[in-house]
Amino acid sequence: MQYVYKAINRTKGEVYHGVSKEPQKRKDGSHCIGGAKALKHWSCTNDDIRWSAVSQHYKQSNASKAAHNHEKNYKHRNGYRNIKTSGI
Repeated sequence: MQYVYKAINRTKGEVYHGVSKEPQKRKDGSHCIGGAKALKHWSCTNDDIRWSAVSQHYKQSNASKAAHNHEKNYKHRNGYRNIKTSGI
């Protein structure tokens, strides 16, 4: 099972969508210390980041399509910027 997850950085006003078999492990801070190039400017210890699962998919390709769709179309109520990734 592949999961699409969302991370909202309330400190920086940014939203990130990703794909993982184990999205709970993304909360450990690995993304903020080089685990994801798109998030290298985030600080998991200093920024207020909210993580949540968005959807689940049997195929990685379907999860990737869903995540990219969220990157393009997600609108945060506070106008936070969606972070574009090079590929999922």
